Amino acid sequence: MLFLALLAAQLGVVLGLRARLVNRENPFLPGAVLASALLGAAALHVPFLRSVLETEPLGWSGIGLALACAPVGFLAACLLRTAFRRTAAG
Repeated sequence: MLFLALLAAQLGVVLGLRARLVNRENPFLPGAVLASALLGAAALHVPFLRSVLETEPLGWSGIGLALACAPVGFLAACLLRTAFRRTAAG
């Protein structure tokens, strides 16, 4: 569960550091975040990957707890981004 919780928090931070989630500078970032989340889920549920990475599948409660870390990372990154934003006058 720790693996998925850390992955979700990191992906939340990635999205939280952006002023807008989708823009023309990097239109592929949301897709890359989604692909990373799917690969993390595959590491827990695909039998071949489970044996190679020595992971165990999570139940619904474990998945819910781990995914609850994503908004925490997102909000923390948003708060830090706004706290250290340079003002136009300064």
